Amino acid sequence: MTNLLLGATGFMGGHLVEYLFQQGEISRGTFRAGSHLKIMDSSGVQGVEADLLDHHSLHEALEGVDTVYSLASPMPDAGAKEYASLNREGIRNLLEAAREAGVMTLVHLSTLDVYGFKNRAITESSEPRPDHPYQRAKLEADRLILEFSEKNPGFKVALVRASRAVGSRDRTLTLPILKMAEAGAVVLPPGEVMSFSHPKDVAQAMHKAATSNSLRKKLYLVKSFDSPIDDVAAAIVASSGRKAVIKRQGFRTGKTLLPGYAVEQIKASLRIQGEGSLEDLGYSPSYDLRKLGEDVAEWYRREPWVTEE
Repeated sequence: MTNLLLGATGFMGGHLVEYLFQQGEISRGTFRAGSHLKIMDSSGVQGVEADLLDHHSLHEALEGVDTVYSLASPMPDAGAKEYASLNREGIRNLLEAAREAGVMTLVHLSTLDVYGFKNRAITESSEPRPDHPYQRAKLEADRLILEFSEKNPGFKVALVRASRAVGSRDRTLTLPILKMAEAGAVVLPPGEVMSFSHPKDVAQAMHKAATSNSLRKKLYLVKSFDSPIDDVAAAIVASSGRKAVIKRQGFRTGKTLLPGYAVEQIKASLRIQGEGSLEDLGYSPSYDLRKLGEDVAEWYRREPWVTEE
């Protein structure tokens, strides 16, 4: 069995590459010109240059592939403006190329954000109400995939809607907190308890969705733990070995270094209520605040220059 990881060089994709390597699975990973290939090389993954927006480039990547893991969608804060086209034209290209190549399984990484920032407590019966262009694009990708699976019943599909990811190599939440810790004060936006995911736990959920023969649904909500952002920041600060004041953004408290979309996620404080998806997947998250701190500490020790980038 051969897997194809779309977006293998990204934050979430890199963790999935490592997870599948640990499971002893043979994987192929797509990359775009200029991508950093260190994680794929160290995990024995065959790199294939491909682009979701180039239908022809997908054919070589999909040759002999049984299972596709779809993670190629940059966050709004990553500086890329093409998340809309990747989640629309890109997903259409992928589905058509996968059908032509005889792919059997597609596991797609979605996000809890498709429910919109006005919905706070999310259950499996919650209706998506996206209120941001990124959320609308992600929801459209979900719908395209589900519609395709209805028309092609032999094609196994699973959507994994994960809560806000945090952990090593995360450059929109973890890294800004580390940078603020070095300056002595971590300034956070207002927010309540919310659900967080560690990318290794998301990788576990996606792998279970791909390999299980007894899944009853096509949509799964995934999280690692629930926490206020203050406690997450405290775990990250402690992992750096530094001492820093953690405070909420407000009058005379200065500005946060968190990028805009991450700020809105924290303010929204989306939280998964109930764990039906977790039970159905046979999924058991490994990460809590303690393990998050250990994970970030290892990253910080291994790449101490990361906050200078």
